[in-house]
Amino acid sequence: MHDFVPVADNCSYTQSLQDTKGEFFCLVAEQGHYGGQTKPTTTRQGLYTCTVAGELLASINTRDGDEVAEMMRQALEKWHQKPDRSTEKVPSGYDHDPREGRWQYPADGLVLNLYVRDLLRESGKIDSRWNLDHVWFTRDEVSSLILENMVIGKSYPIPEHLAKRIAKLHLVDIARGESPRWRSNDLKQVKIALTVEEITASQVTLRLEGTVQNEAPPTLYINPFSNQKVDMPRGIKLQLLGYLTYNRKAGTFEKFDAIAIGLRWGATAFNARFDDLGPAPIGFAFELASDSAMDRTPPQAILSRYFEAA
Repeated sequence: MHDFVPVADNCSYTQSLQDTKGEFFCLVAEQGHYGGQTKPTTTRQGLYTCTVAGELLASINTRDGDEVAEMMRQALEKWHQKPDRSTEKVPSGYDHDPREGRWQYPADGLVLNLYVRDLLRESGKIDSRWNLDHVWFTRDEVSSLILENMVIGKSYPIPEHLAKRIAKLHLVDIARGESPRWRSNDLKQVKIALTVEEITASQVTLRLEGTVQNEAPPTLYINPFSNQKVDMPRGIKLQLLGYLTYNRKAGTFEKFDAIAIGLRWGATAFNARFDDLGPAPIGFAFELASDSAMDRTPPQAILSRYFEAA
């Protein structure tokens, strides 16, 4: 992997940007596996290996790790065969599309890693695939979770818009693939509260508990690649439990370990559930993110009026 510089981006967003970044991605993608395609969709989703000048080396769109490794091997072989590698020039930068200025990383807020995977079934089967998202809270939103004069043993509901953001945009079945976020009308029960367990001069220790139940009607959407008709209800029913530690002096959380466990059912166009409609157990796990570049990846739903979700 040291021979490559990894970059992760949202292609459905980037391919529409009207700036040099969008132009560069389209330059590379049009040489790849979906180049020139408008049907069944215009997506350029996939994995691309290219030079800094925009020359495609290899590409693929797959969930199979062995196929990805083979694609990278082919790309590296092609790179080593290039006679003029020393002439490759690194771009000096690019002007941003002004539409990108609507959000920024909440460096002084709270950032969580969110892991999603299937859990053990009664049959003993378990699917080892998992997925990752991120959850963002601004500094003001963090402050709204900790009230003045909190009492040990008492429970405090978290602000409604934050509870709904978690339920609507993050408790989504993405274990196998992408899935649309819930709509406001899909939220049937959303209750998340913090119970104070201990208060000291420097810390507040809290227990998070809650229930989330979402249900969505059939969509009538057809997967353009498989022609699979997605015409079935879907839903989740989860119990939440977590333990949090808030640093009163720093105004930040120094521990945020939480899980949401329950059942999921149904399928969506691209989450690969057609052979597993359920109900079946699923789990979500939240933890504090690091300050690494990978953990600074925006939430998948960042463009859906993220901080206004309710």
